[in-house]
Amino acid sequence: MHIGINAQLLSYGQNYRNGGVSRYIRYLLTALAKQPGDNIYTVFVNGQDIIDRLAPHPQITYFAAPWPEKQPAARVAWEQITLPSLLRQKRIDVLHSSVNVCPELLPHACASIVTLHDLAFLRFPNVLTRLKRMYHKTFTIRSLRRATMLITVSDSTKQDAYELVGIPNERMQTVYPCIDEHFSCIRDEAKIRSFRQQQRLTEGFLLYLGTLEPRKNITTLIDAYALARHQYMLPEKLVLAGGKGWLYDAIFEKVRQMGLEQEVLFPGYVKDEEQVLWYQAATAFVTPVVTTNVSSLPEAGMGLALCVDPYDTQALADALYRASTDQALREKCITQAPAVAQKFSAGSMVAQTMVAYEQAAKLHVKSRSHQRLLSVE
Repeated sequence: MHIGINAQLLSYGQNYRNGGVSRYIRYLLTALAKQPGDNIYTVFVNGQDIIDRLAPHPQITYFAAPWPEKQPAARVAWEQITLPSLLRQKRIDVLHSSVNVCPELLPHACASIVTLHDLAFLRFPNVLTRLKRMYHKTFTIRSLRRATMLITVSDSTKQDAYELVGIPNERMQTVYPCIDEHFSCIRDEAKIRSFRQQQRLTEGFLLYLGTLEPRKNITTLIDAYALARHQYMLPEKLVLAGGKGWLYDAIFEKVRQMGLEQEVLFPGYVKDEEQVLWYQAATAFVTPVVTTNVSSLPEAGMGLALCVDPYDTQALADALYRASTDQALREKCITQAPAVAQKFSAGSMVAQTMVAYEQAAKLHVKSRSHQRLLSVE
C-alpha cells in the first residue's frame, strides 16, 4: 500500500510546539524508518529543514509543504485545500492524519486514519481558548465521524470518543505512544550529582515537565506542594519545566501569591538532550511517579504510579511526600521499569499502527462496495 502521513505538526523548535504531539510524530517516523513493512510512504512535513533531520529510507519519501509556523490558519488551509489534491496526484491508498484532523475533501479511493490524542475540548472546554475550541468543534468532530478508522492513544480516549462523539468501537484501535529509548539509558550517578549541583538542586526536587497550560492542573500541584512543605517540612524544590502554552499567567501568579518564588523554579523549555538528566535527577517523577486518577494517566502508570484525585489537594500533598520518602516504592518502580519500557516501545507502536493501516484499507474497500450496491438498487 501507499501510505500518506500528515506530519505537519512535527517541530524541532525549542518551544512548546516541540511537545507531545510533535514527539508522537517524530517517534512514529523514526520507528517506521526502522520497520516499514511492505508499504511505501509519503510523509508531508513543514519545510526542508525538517526533512534534513529525518532518517532516510528507500520506502519513505518526504514532501516539504512549507507554511509559517506562527500562522496556523495557513496550515489549516493547506491541510483542507492543497493536501487532497496531492493525495490524488500521488495515488495515496491510506492517509494517516497524525493529530486529530483530516481533510474534508478526501479522494474517494483514499481511506483515512486519524490519531485522536484527547477530547479535552469537550471534557474541559474552559481550559482552552475560544479560538482553539472553535477549531476543534469545526474540524476535529467532523474528522472523527468521517474517518475510516481512529487510532486512540489510550483506552480512556477511546471511551471518550464513544461516549462524547458516538464513534463505534469497531472503528477504533488503541495504540499507545512510545517512550523514547534514550530515556532508558543507564544512570550515571556522577553525572547526576554534577547536574544537581549545576542547577543548585542538591537537596533534590520534584519535577513537572510539560507545556505550561491550564489543562495540566499545575495550580493544584502548586497548592499541594505548598501544603506538603507545611505539613511534612518537604525540603525539595518544585521544578515546573516546559515551554509556555496558553493561559499560563495564572500559574506564575499562583506562585507569587503563595510566596514560593524561591521554592518553585521555572527553567523554561528543556532541550531534548537535557531531559534525561532532569528525569533521572528528580526525587519524584520517573521513580516513582505521582499523577492523577483521571483520563489516560492510570493506564500510563501501569499500577506503579501514585494516582490521586486531581482536585484533592491533601491527597496530592500526601502522594508527593510518599514519593520523596518511600524507598520500597522507589525500588519497586525501578524493578518494573523494563516491563513499562516494553509495553510502550517504538516497535510495538509501529507494528500496531501498520495493522491499523491494513484494517482501514479493508474497511474502506468494504464501505465503497456497499455504497455501490446501494446506488445500483
